[in-house]
Amino acid sequence: MRKFGSIAVAALMAGVLGLTCAPASAQQPIKIGMVYPMTGPIAFQGVPMVNAVKQAFDEENYTIAGRKVELLVEDSQGKPDFGLTKFRKLVEKDGVHLLKGELTTIVALAAGSYVHAQKIPWVSEASAAALSRDKRSPYIFNFVPSEYQFSLATAKWLREKQGWKKVYFIGWDAAPSRNGFEAFKKVFGDGVVDAMFSPIGTADYSPYLAKVDPKKADGFAAAMWGADAPRITRQYAEYGLRGKLPMFGVASFTSEELLAVMPPEIEGVMSMYNYCGSLDTPANKRFVEGYRSRFNALPGSYQYMAYMSSKMLIQAIKDVKGNVENRDAVLAALKNIRLDGPMGVASFDERQRGVFDFYALKVVKKDGRLQNECIDKISQVTDPYDVFP
Repeated sequence: MRKFGSIAVAALMAGVLGLTCAPASAQQPIKIGMVYPMTGPIAFQGVPMVNAVKQAFDEENYTIAGRKVELLVEDSQGKPDFGLTKFRKLVEKDGVHLLKGELTTIVALAAGSYVHAQKIPWVSEASAAALSRDKRSPYIFNFVPSEYQFSLATAKWLREKQGWKKVYFIGWDAAPSRNGFEAFKKVFGDGVVDAMFSPIGTADYSPYLAKVDPKKADGFAAAMWGADAPRITRQYAEYGLRGKLPMFGVASFTSEELLAVMPPEIEGVMSMYNYCGSLDTPANKRFVEGYRSRFNALPGSYQYMAYMSSKMLIQAIKDVKGNVENRDAVLAALKNIRLDGPMGVASFDERQRGVFDFYALKVVKKDGRLQNECIDKISQVTDPYDVFP
């Protein structure tokens, strides 16, 4: 009896010590550092993306696997040096466990080597093709199509489904558009009548539009985003080209968050990307209504990617039972996730780039507002590493 009593006391003490000496991580919140362009020419998309991330974690009541979640948000302003300092702050001062976000290629490329050196899992929405090529890292996941990925799919669709043989191309004088043009050139070859590249934030496109002869091409492809998309759309119409030569917006050119500020001339313009706001599925309806009820706006492609990539990060945290301090386990969980969401199944490929269904879109006016109509679908589009190593 004495021996049994000693064992019982020892067991009780062990239980007490187990409670008092439990790992601090079980009580500490999970800190997720977020960097997005909240000001500047891409804030049109950056700010709504932050909202979409908040929606995803709000749906979990900011608690995952028994641990509270804190979102720490910083503004990159779309500037590489400024953005890098924000990443450093989140890691070195705030002590975040995971990193989320950044939309602009130049900021993501500036931060890539730093994140790799710090060995912190980062889920990005920057299309930078280099992040899944020569600058790829086991710590960086890109839940966004690369420039080659969305441009090659678009160019093939325009040639095969729309019958385009000759095309004008205009884009930013920056990596996303220049790399995207390489995909157009691969498909159209000598059918590229002219390729023009303008600075981000160009106010007057007349020097470029003056070169466009509607008789020489089947269409006009525009690869620019944020505030520049509505600006060139308006000037394209003012220059008398609308109705003479179809305009096609590459990637998120007609994303829903931009349609609210688009001129009426955007009606009829087509585009192609990984989100269609009017897709009639239960998952998309829940996403759209959830976003609208919280932020009184409609989500677009980048909100979808910010939301869905957050859901994938949330699933990874659940899979490791909240132990985000085990970075290798988090990375392994992210690699294996296949999640069914608003646009169907999404996952990461072998280089940790997103795999998506793509949708061809057409801007229509319905119920007094502009929206994207889904007119075609390409299933499970992957980054074309075989074409662009």
